[in-house]
Amino acid sequence: MRRIEIFGVVVLVVLSGLFFTDTQVRALGHYGIPGTYEGGCDVCHDFINGGYAPTSGNLRWIRSTIEWPAGTVHSGVTYTQTSDETLPYEGTMADGNDSDLDGPCEVCHTNTNYHTNFGDGTNHLDGTYCTACHPHFSEETTNYFQPSFTGTQAHTTHWTDPKGPQLGEENCVACHLSSDYSLFADGLSLSATTVCDPCHSPGGPFDGSADAKAKWVDGVYTGDGTELQAGNNNWCASCHDSGTSVVNGVSAPDVMGDNTAWGYNHTGHGKFSVLCEDCHDLAVTHTDGEPRTYAAALDNYRAGYRLNEDMAVPRNGENHPQAFRLCTNCHIYTDIVGPDSNFRDDASGQQYHELHLNNWGTSDWISDSDFDAPVDCEGQTCGDSAITCVICHNVHGPPNMAMVRHGELMSSPGTTDKVPGFRFRWYKADGTTQTYSVEESQYGSLLCTVTFDFSGNHACTGCHTEEPVLTWYRSSFGIRLESVWTTNASNVTKTNFYPGENIRYHARFTLSGPDQYIVKIADSKAGNDGSMAGTDWVTLLNDKQGKVYEGTYSVHWDKTIPLTADPGSPAKAIVKIGMANATTYEVLDQDNMTWSFNIVSAP
Repeated sequence: MRRIEIFGVVVLVVLSGLFFTDTQVRALGHYGIPGTYEGGCDVCHDFINGGYAPTSGNLRWIRSTIEWPAGTVHSGVTYTQTSDETLPYEGTMADGNDSDLDGPCEVCHTNTNYHTNFGDGTNHLDGTYCTACHPHFSEETTNYFQPSFTGTQAHTTHWTDPKGPQLGEENCVACHLSSDYSLFADGLSLSATTVCDPCHSPGGPFDGSADAKAKWVDGVYTGDGTELQAGNNNWCASCHDSGTSVVNGVSAPDVMGDNTAWGYNHTGHGKFSVLCEDCHDLAVTHTDGEPRTYAAALDNYRAGYRLNEDMAVPRNGENHPQAFRLCTNCHIYTDIVGPDSNFRDDASGQQYHELHLNNWGTSDWISDSDFDAPVDCEGQTCGDSAITCVICHNVHGPPNMAMVRHGELMSSPGTTDKVPGFRFRWYKADGTTQTYSVEESQYGSLLCTVTFDFSGNHACTGCHTEEPVLTWYRSSFGIRLESVWTTNASNVTKTNFYPGENIRYHARFTLSGPDQYIVKIADSKAGNDGSMAGTDWVTLLNDKQGKVYEGTYSVHWDKTIPLTADPGSPAKAIVKIGMANATTYEVLDQDNMTWSFNIVSAP
């Protein structure tokens, strides 16, 4: 390549001795014109006799006669600056409004299936500036006219990706100004446009519009589109909050709550660093135009809620593990139905999870899994499913305790007609003082409904008809991890660390019980595993053990991020704790908690 200067302008000219194969020509993005000076640039430009800015004639050394393909002569080619142009040198490249079709692009593109520029709107973006999407020598000097979209992944997500609105790659005017695709339909730039607002609501606790604009260039998904990139844990929240996000006529359900007292990050699985893609399949159709895709009659629970694991909903005779696979991938089934479950009555020895999930009947249709309405079963009112986890629990975080359904997500779309659902309460030892802390609670109550009547909670039949009804008692006993987090050496909370940087891992736990107990934190670790992007690494958090009485305690570990950790990858810390009888060493209770953080480049 030779660097020459013509009329004070530096030009890079590819030497005639360098030729490309047909495959390489296709890769250049302008198929059919060799990417060389001789027979390439020279097809449209005359660098010898042309001019850069003549007082008359064409600009940019554009030939007045272009021959392409060989033997096909296009005369009268015009490329001049006109008084009404808002962008220099583009008004006559391919305007689609000239009956002579004399622009330097459209003289050849009258013989192609697309880009014909007759201005009739029947083909690809007729009558628009070619260089709005096809920059000529923008950053890559060999990729002459390759479309150079800002935000390639973002465009694809909007065009054809199942998770997006599927606007179609030809429907650019759904968002852009047809006369200038560098602007949006309201004539404004990306930073100022309001075109994004209807789908990516700026209202609610999360400004979805600002979030979408900030991530337009780099995207939010991994290369295969099945997971979120590190640092995008709240991406789904940008639509699924209390704002007004509407896509394909459907309002996004609010799962984030007020993001202060309740919602996914506070009373839901987000509190435990569970990501949306841990349960949901991000690669399947999302915005399908249906307010509630799942219906019991269709038996499409996994597809309807875009889940990455099966769940027997509606349930008709299925037992564990088939019945609860989505939940028991993380939750240990024997803990759910075992003697240490919070849903138990220590006075009677009754385990209520076991009662509801198994003893009450695995084929009794006493719940309404799609929340549409109970049905008539041979003269009696019944539901469409036996009881299963999701009938009673809203894992996204309702404004009450233990993720028990309060009615927001089972209400008719766009309403709160099933609020309140299950009237669930924790009470302190006096049996009357309400608490939101499971550690403080010793009593639980739940208002269900009259047998065969769904009106009490809108989800199932039941037993209890008055509120409050204290239906079970739990002794004040056990150990719970309150929180796990990371800081620097000064105990300032941090979530971004670079390879080689010092990091302090923290855990706070509460022990309840009348005696002294052995507390042991063991098998805890931090790092990156095979399910996360980046090189695998592990930092062991050394065991801590001691005898303690009832109370709340904090511990920490000072470690260093391994030099092998990849900047840009996610990481997590997992802390496991247990309590045991101080004399017999019998394990009495256990708990664990996960904390997510990020690896970044060194400053």
